[in-house]
Amino acid sequence: MRRSLHTDEEIAFLLGEAERGIPIAEICASAHVSLGTFYRWRRRLGGLKPAGVARLDRAERENAALRAEVQRLRAALAARSVPSDRTAPPRPGPRHRGAEACVGRFAFVRTAN
Repeated sequence: MRRSLHTDEEIAFLLGEAERGIPIAEICASAHVSLGTFYRWRRRLGGLKPAGVARLDRAERENAALRAEVQRLRAALAARSVPSDRTAPPRPGPRHRGAEACVGRFAFVRTAN
């Protein structure tokens, strides 16, 4: 994903200007962003103050680090739990003639010969 040219604090300042009554088109022109970008920022950051935006940024970075750690642990667990040189023991076959025919959805209709 492409990084923004504006920091989250700058975005929070621009959103605050809009809340103070400055026209959104004027804010977008001065910041060199489109209206769609501005509304995406508003949807993402809502009415957060710059301190709240900094806290959100820290939480997002911590969340990304925790997700990476979980992925690393899952990979280590998967590598440890699946031995590469062993195969599953073969399942025992049917014990009587016609046993394969007596399983499934309509087993009650079938008869074993």
